[in-house]
Amino acid sequence: MPGGLVKVCFVMYVRGNIEYGINNFVDNTDGTISDNATGLMWSKADSGTGMNWEDALAWVQVKNIENYLGNDDWRLPNIKELQSIVNYSRAPDITDSAAIDPIFETTELTTDDFPYDNGIYGYYWSSTSHFEGAGADHACYIAFGEALGYMNYGGEIVLQDVHGAGCQRSDPKSGDPT
Repeated sequence: MPGGLVKVCFVMYVRGNIEYGINNFVDNTDGTISDNATGLMWSKADSGTGMNWEDALAWVQVKNIENYLGNDDWRLPNIKELQSIVNYSRAPDITDSAAIDPIFETTELTTDDFPYDNGIYGYYWSSTSHFEGAGADHACYIAFGEALGYMNYGGEIVLQDVHGAGCQRSDPKSGDPT
């Protein structure tokens, strides 16, 4: 650091379950996956199509009316729950796959708009919204693939991975977030 200063940080202590955060996924063979580490049940497959946040909320409600996979209490996960299924040892740059356990079925995007050889995997909405202020109309999501963004390099606009798989981002809840 400038002037020879040493950065100091505070420390938090923890004790207890050292297995916390280690997923224990079980395929229930009915289209659902249970995570015995968190007690959450997930749908094995994603929606198969992209949608804005408001449409995602409505889609989940329709699934509840349909008693999807024998359940009527589906919801969007909060951002912490969604982050819990990210697998950082799997990512497009490393395994040419989404950063999630292969027990899940994720949709790979097929488009010529992306200048990458490896697969492009979608972003997944959470129920978490920004609370107030300038970003209150935004909801959080996780990128299970590359977190692409347009960067300006001397007037040339380049699409590139700006955050990496597993990052948390946010976009407007309605309309076209691009």
